[in-house]
Amino acid sequence: MNTGDKQDLSKMPGAAPHVALPDSVVAAYRTQGGDMDELKLAVKSDLAPDGAFGEQWLMINRQDLWVLDRHNGTANVRYKLPLDQITDAKVERCVGNGLLQVTVDQKPQVLLHYSNDLIDRFGRVAYYLHDLAENGEQVAVPDPDADDHRCLVCGRTLVDRSTKVCPSCIQRGKIFKRLMALARPFWGTLLGIVLLMLAGVLVDLLPPYLTRILIDDVLKAGAKADLLVWLVSGLLGIQVTRVIITIFTNRMNINLSTRFTSDLRDQLFTHLNKLPIDYFDKNQIGRLMTRVNQDTSELQGLVSQITGFALNIMLVIGIGAVLFTMAPSLGLYVLIPTPLVVAAAYFYYRYMRPHFERFWIARWRLNATLNTFLSGIRVVKAFAQESLEEERYHDRNQKVLESRLRVDQAWSRFYPLISFAFNVGGLIIWYAGGRAVLADKITLGTLMAFLSYLGMFYGPLSNLTHISQTLNQFLTISQRMFEMLDEEPEKQVETPVQQPSLGGKIEFDNVTFGYDPYFPVVRDLSFTIEPGEMIGVVGPSGAGKTTLVNLICRFYDVTRGTIRVDGVDIRDLSMEEIRRQIGMVLQTPFLFQGTIAENIAYGKPEATLEDIIRAAKAANAHNFVTRLPEGYDTIVGEGGTGLSGGERQRISIARAILHNPRILILDEATSSVDTETERQIQEALEKLVKGRTTIAIAHRLSTLYNADRILVLNHGRLEEQGAPKQLMENKGKFYNLVQLQTQLSSLDGVVPAL
Repeated sequence: MNTGDKQDLSKMPGAAPHVALPDSVVAAYRTQGGDMDELKLAVKSDLAPDGAFGEQWLMINRQDLWVLDRHNGTANVRYKLPLDQITDAKVERCVGNGLLQVTVDQKPQVLLHYSNDLIDRFGRVAYYLHDLAENGEQVAVPDPDADDHRCLVCGRTLVDRSTKVCPSCIQRGKIFKRLMALARPFWGTLLGIVLLMLAGVLVDLLPPYLTRILIDDVLKAGAKADLLVWLVSGLLGIQVTRVIITIFTNRMNINLSTRFTSDLRDQLFTHLNKLPIDYFDKNQIGRLMTRVNQDTSELQGLVSQITGFALNIMLVIGIGAVLFTMAPSLGLYVLIPTPLVVAAAYFYYRYMRPHFERFWIARWRLNATLNTFLSGIRVVKAFAQESLEEERYHDRNQKVLESRLRVDQAWSRFYPLISFAFNVGGLIIWYAGGRAVLADKITLGTLMAFLSYLGMFYGPLSNLTHISQTLNQFLTISQRMFEMLDEEPEKQVETPVQQPSLGGKIEFDNVTFGYDPYFPVVRDLSFTIEPGEMIGVVGPSGAGKTTLVNLICRFYDVTRGTIRVDGVDIRDLSMEEIRRQIGMVLQTPFLFQGTIAENIAYGKPEATLEDIIRAAKAANAHNFVTRLPEGYDTIVGEGGTGLSGGERQRISIARAILHNPRILILDEATSSVDTETERQIQEALEKLVKGRTTIAIAHRLSTLYNADRILVLNHGRLEEQGAPKQLMENKGKFYNLVQLQTQLSSLDGVVPAL
């Protein structure tokens, strides 16, 4: 370990790269017999023992846990606990802060407090201590700041939590290289554009040359009128040629930028389709929509601008060569403003880069706000919160306005200065060139041609100063899109086990899982579901019921343990194989914009109308569908607007029946409908579950009267299981749930039968 001012923990297992221990903490730790070489974890809290802002350190080595207070540069050991005496650990939220608590000799003991900003950090520590108590030293040391959202290159905190690299660390060369690789199918078009631009540059160089001849050899020398006609005709021909070249260049440029961004948009959507569910859990829909649609549209315009910059570079090089060839002495004067302009553009680029990043973040936040408002419009109106949403959107829009104004106002100050520098350069040429003409060193025609070339030289050079602004946008957008393309897709086994048809046997073997691995939702679940068996899953909210079915569908992979289907680890089956054999009926069914027939056939697009009607009849949906104006061709809005909750649910059941899965999952399928609709749905479900392995999550315990077995979950653990009658006789957790629900239901005059 480093013995300088601060102890560097970047090499320590589980320590974040930016963690460093103060000397006073190290000294206090060593004074009490701590060995720095055995230190496994060091985590800093931001509150003192009295709850005021301060500093405490939690340190864990192979044998002990330490808590040290640090105040005014002095550290003292507050607690030292042997790890083998700690039997459990947890975090608790309080008002404005949280606490880390361990259990020692069956007695809870609070170790330290922290602000709510550090809840994730100490939650991981608590889970590590809990896991350590259960499984011993083989437990991996976590990174407590795994989601601290720091730049992968420099370690600075990221403003945009969805990114991985800050604007300063964007690797421009790699981005351009990847873009060129993506543009490989368009290299032929790109080559054609380059050749046309070169031809355009050559054509642009001719008019000033002919102007010099016109002044020196025709007007001044008094040549014949026919030569004047030829020169003017030549200039006209050059202009016509330039128009034709420009038209073809623009057509090819538009074709390239439009098709390239369209292909990129397709790639983004295709890759988005392959990403795991937890990616969408962590990213707002508005942000993803901005990346896929809006950013690619902006990139299209930026690609066109960059080809324009390429033309400007060619013009600058070509015209610069002509200027020095025509009048070398004047050519040196041309370069006077150039270094100033280049330096100004460079510093402008450095200054504006973070402003572009802030504008991009403000824009996707505005999109996210709009998406949330539109998705929850019914709730907004139901609670009369239109003014609140207007204020929220106004605030976000104001942030976009402010960030955009910073960008545009900075450019409005920068561009006039650049124009002034180039105008001064033109005046210098007028003065130096005028003196040369008066001294008969050059002709008037040469000066006029030189001034024409000078305008053509400074114009593209001025346009090149825009490249800093365009490059900022281009690199920022490209970086974000490549970050999305670099996201790991759902894990697929390379050589999946082939199972043409599933029997439907499901086994959970010591399964532990958490959406954050350090906060498990289910713990050590073990049970077996036989083929064709109907299983009810009950328990209080947060018990892990929905998580259980998410794991069966492999929306998430288990943290520990194994799930087997027909004796095969679910991770050894292909995603397509798993999900083709599983059907789901959710509490809130989602219907797509389209006809009722298309929604029923969503899981089996090749189904005939007869198949669709047969499934609808089995789901008790046929009668209400035929009463609609267009029958099965009736178009429903997104989410099923225009239909009641029970009607949407029966269409969802018809969709599951037509899909014909071996494993059926019912997630609160009747919890949000009235009694009559529930009866109709129950009749449809009885037809649906026949011959299938069925897992039914239910809060209404009356819906599980025909279940073969019931699993009772509590705090992520399997508390009891058995047939409904057996569980009632045992008078355990399930019996208590039934009694509680019976009491509540009797208040409404409805007594559930089980």
